[in-house]
Amino acid sequence: MDRRCIAIVLIGLALAACAALAACAGSGAKLLVDPFPLRFPLAEAGSLEIDGHIVDQPGTKDGIVTFATREGYLTAVVIPSRRVLWSKPVEGASPEAGRAADPGTPALHVEGPVLRAMGAGGRTLWEFTADGPIAAAPALHNGRIYFGTAGRMFYALKAATGKVRWRRRLQGAPAHPAVAAAGRLAVAASNSVVYRLSRRGGSVLSWHAVPSRVVYEPAAAGPFVLISSASPMITALDMRSGTDAGQYEASGPLAAGAVWSPPYVVLFVEDEASGRQKIVFLRSR
Repeated sequence: MDRRCIAIVLIGLALAACAALAACAGSGAKLLVDPFPLRFPLAEAGSLEIDGHIVDQPGTKDGIVTFATREGYLTAVVIPSRRVLWSKPVEGASPEAGRAADPGTPALHVEGPVLRAMGAGGRTLWEFTADGPIAAAPALHNGRIYFGTAGRMFYALKAATGKVRWRRRLQGAPAHPAVAAAGRLAVAASNSVVYRLSRRGGSVLSWHAVPSRVVYEPAAAGPFVLISSASPMITALDMRSGTDAGQYEASGPLAAGAVWSPPYVVLFVEDEASGRQKIVFLRSR
């Protein structure tokens, strides 16, 4: 009798789960399942020699990595095939075209401690004056703007109005734009620490010390943030728990910050002997 009851309960649970899935499919709702999660250990899936030397932080979008070189070229590479899509000379070349824009947000202009939101035709929508010079480019995410100052104050503003949502003083000034992942913010600071902040209220949840300094811009990789330091080592910080999710040591010093284009981690590595640089494509083993 007990076995029959258990069987009936299990069948009922299975039918309820099927009904829920059917309801989601019928309503057009998407199941939040990452088909290409970042997993360690990582193994090299190929590489590509670079004609030049990378400047600034490369960007990724739709399986393409875009990077600029100090020789004045902007290059786009298809990541799965490791093939150059195009390369063109551009004065003041910048990889910004390869970054995904945050929709519905104004253009931002920084001048010392002043942050201005610019609308169509260069019209100023709002202006905000921080406690000191803004230390790194503001980051826009889900209708909010995040940035910090040389005075170690970190702000969250409402993108539409410039109103302060919260502010938090840190022990170091932001060295790079903040990165949002898993409902939290990663802020790489000048005191060789990556702070993990609550995106909603700005509470310091934890911090991650980086002995060799965070010299390159961190990058989101699902619920993780890739931290690239002055050494050949990259670290994946789990933004949900604040723990290390894994590490990978490149064959030489990094020339730029690692980026994520599922299912690849893309590195930019320099050969110490020759000075030549290459792109290295990593996948889970």
